[in-house]
Amino acid sequence: MTIKQVYFIANGFQALDLFGPLEAFMETNSFKRGAYDSKLLGINGEDVQTAYHQKVSVDFTLEDDFELDDLIICGGTGMRTLALSHNELAVLKKIALKAKRVFSICTGAFILAQLFQDKALTLTTHWRHAASLAKQHPNKIVTPEPLFIRDHTIWSSAGVLSGVDLALAIIREDYGNSMAAKVAKDLVVYLQRAGSQQQYSDVLALQSGDSLKLSPLIDWLATQLNNAISVSRMAEYCSLSERQLTRLFKLHLNCTPSHYFRTLKLNHARDLLSQENSNLQLISSKLGFNNYDSFRRAFTKQFGVSPSHYLNGTRHSSTITKSTFIQDEVLLGEGQ
Repeated sequence: MTIKQVYFIANGFQALDLFGPLEAFMETNSFKRGAYDSKLLGINGEDVQTAYHQKVSVDFTLEDDFELDDLIICGGTGMRTLALSHNELAVLKKIALKAKRVFSICTGAFILAQLFQDKALTLTTHWRHAASLAKQHPNKIVTPEPLFIRDHTIWSSAGVLSGVDLALAIIREDYGNSMAAKVAKDLVVYLQRAGSQQQYSDVLALQSGDSLKLSPLIDWLATQLNNAISVSRMAEYCSLSERQLTRLFKLHLNCTPSHYFRTLKLNHARDLLSQENSNLQLISSKLGFNNYDSFRRAFTKQFGVSPSHYLNGTRHSSTITKSTFIQDEVLLGEGQ
């Protein structure tokens, strides 16, 4: 059965907020014919301009009657500041209530929050605008850290590229890990990032801090995940004493070197579990854990779910809430 998706856009929308997720969903059709059908919704029948003035034609207007499963609200400067009339907002809300799921990409969360004004929701948006969203909608819990959040049938994501992360999570929920992995591979997406990963990475924090001494070590550790690296070896790599190294880690990353490296390994384990034909015992051994039980305990402590449950996709059966993860990719935001 084809899942019918409708993307709501208005003048000043961010092009990648539309075409990033759309590309991921449409790529799914290469593996499963008719998996998704995508249409564009505008306020009226006029062409809609992107934030950089390219024009896009729409399939539906607010006056049209159409069926849908998913309503996807794109972000961008124009979407964040969009002033819908009382009637337009009422019609769009009726469409949202008719949909089985509602997603917002980036600052599309500002419109999503208006559609569900009386509903207490946990949302995310681009970190630059999270405080503004929270101020405008005090009954909403706005968390600026995660890439995306699910609150029952309502999903919200951060800026730009995280729309693809959200799309892959939806594809995984609809058609399984194997399908999501195939789509990610064809899109040349390096990682299927978990929603609760932070928008603002620790690598970027180092680059923008008052010390770059740890940056070479951070890069090197990312290539050593299958090895056992002691703190003394890390210190030797940086030409620092163990005490100096630990002080820098606590100052810039708020953790010890060993804790950081262990978290990197667990994040890598989580990413491996998103791939096809994942083997829990093999992953545990590959990452240098003494036995599977120690790996299971560490993974559960880090992510709040056991490796086997994560592998089976049960992380999508409940609301994804705020958490702290180290990510190894910087998300460059639209910030509009």
